[in-house]
Amino acid sequence: MAINQQQQDNPNYAYLPEELLGKILEHLPETVKKMNEMFDIQDEPIQNGIKHLRDTGKIGKLATKEYTTSLVAVDGAMIVERMTGSDLLLVVSVGVEGLTEDKSLDWGGTNNQYYQWQTVLLHDEANPRLAQGTMFLMELSMLANSKHEIRIMDGTHFTSILKINSMLSADEEKAGKEYSEALRTFLREIYNKIIPDILNIIESAFNNDNIIALAKYSSSKDINEAFLGDFGITLDDKTFFSLALDEDEYLKPLPVGQSKDERERIWDDLHIRCGLDIPEKDELNVALAKAIKPLMTKDKSTRTSKESELYFTYFKPYQDGPAYRIEIKKSLATDMARFENAF
Repeated sequence: MAINQQQQDNPNYAYLPEELLGKILEHLPETVKKMNEMFDIQDEPIQNGIKHLRDTGKIGKLATKEYTTSLVAVDGAMIVERMTGSDLLLVVSVGVEGLTEDKSLDWGGTNNQYYQWQTVLLHDEANPRLAQGTMFLMELSMLANSKHEIRIMDGTHFTSILKINSMLSADEEKAGKEYSEALRTFLREIYNKIIPDILNIIESAFNNDNIIALAKYSSSKDINEAFLGDFGITLDDKTFFSLALDEDEYLKPLPVGQSKDERERIWDDLHIRCGLDIPEKDELNVALAKAIKPLMTKDKSTRTSKESELYFTYFKPYQDGPAYRIEIKKSLATDMARFENAF
């Protein structure tokens, strides 16, 4: 009632939320027009670009009728709640099966279907790093310990490396002893492990070709910059393949870092380094560097370029749907029967 009276007494007072929503809707046609124009001017470049990829043998068509229902996807979430004098950290990771009738696979609450961890720390800028890093460790561990034939990682391999590296290098934020002790507590409570055992979690996930990574969103222009530079395509690769591929078509898998920009920006200097004040730091850093070496596009010892053992592809299962960016290990990428069966 007080608000209505204020609106009547003051003609300059806006009627919220009606007037705000009205302005948003008023500008909607112009927004849609701009969006359509962005894609309309790409029609010819897209068709020329996909023709070039088909002509050069880079596009395949799904031929197999084989499939599997042994499928699981894993995702996590985290919250850092800023309270009076302290931060509450809550981290969860959950696995969900695909459409299967196999009742023999037991992986309930005591068998790796979900993890949760929570703690309270004094206010610290490094606390979100700890929450994100432990979330990704949970996801990788669930994927590695699952018995499913296909295990879908949420996001990309690079994102996992980035967040775990951020967690272990939190000394940049001057993380104190409480931070390291919270990480030790997490590993002890969830896995009965210690900080150096993080290496085992990473290796078990990155060396297993049953684990594939599926990015919801990707701004990568690796294919565009490596092969389509002459066609005037301004779209990211995921959007390009969503518009260009036909149903059941896919990009034949290639090692990550096809373009100079993506190699130098991401894969040449990939790293996970522990900066925490722990006795095992130096030994752990040597082992971590060795663990992610297969994914890199540069040999640090010789400073020469090399192919990554992590491959990627784009697959469009339905004509009216999007293309999916999928990261896979070399052993799966080079076995076409298993590769198509996974699709």
